[in-house]
Amino acid sequence: MSPVRITTADGQSVAVTSTTDTIPAWTQRYLGSWWTAEPTTELYGPTVSADLDEDELRGYADVVEQRTPDTVEYAGAELLLAQDGDLITAVQDDRSLAYRWDPDFRLLRIVGTDETTLAAAAARLARELLRAQLLEDGWAILHASAVTTTDGATILTLGDKGAGKTTTALTLARAGWRLLANDRVFARVDDGVVRVLPWPSAAAFGFGLLDALDLYETVRTRLAAGERMHPTQHQTVTDALLDGPAPRCGSRPARGS
Repeated sequence: MSPVRITTADGQSVAVTSTTDTIPAWTQRYLGSWWTAEPTTELYGPTVSADLDEDELRGYADVVEQRTPDTVEYAGAELLLAQDGDLITAVQDDRSLAYRWDPDFRLLRIVGTDETTLAAAAARLARELLRAQLLEDGWAILHASAVTTTDGATILTLGDKGAGKTTTALTLARAGWRLLANDRVFARVDDGVVRVLPWPSAAAFGFGLLDALDLYETVRTRLAAGERMHPTQHQTVTDALLDGPAPRCGSRPARGS
């Protein structure tokens, strides 16, 4: 598959390339629902290059070990990070992933040993590079869901985690509004008008909400037909969805497919 360029409605962009077709395909699927995702042959600007390469991963791990790395948490796992001038190298998750950021070339290199883990990391960090560009251009992030109409009218639902942002947005979407974002949005005031852009993220919601919105059987049918869930979805949840009928309580959340 050709490299994929992800572009926001405001013109910021990042390219994702790999020798493995799955990597740009995952990025196109999981970011293309919110931003433009198209094949490209031009690798200008920020680029994510992700490949399965155990030797390169081991080399980055050695670089980190030879220094005194900082320890931080990223994406729910410990990350060891070492810096040499502006060049940053990091290793994560018991060496299953390694990263190197070269600001001179605006290149983020990611290597790993598991295709799905690598694909999820590439999509996540492509999104982060776009977020950095949006913030630099004056956009702010709001913790809110958003729905719109074709003429641009927008309803934002703000609140803390668990306040009902996703439920409200999905309910409005069922009533005919267009779902723009389920958890966060970018906002900026231009010439007295508030503009809103989506923050791509998978919606996590319980089986009870699926059932209440009359979506449980729809999701089951799509899964049975072979559609894949989000790569971070736990297999036990997917199995429970397929088994049915919809459980009423004590259910783990499912991530949108």
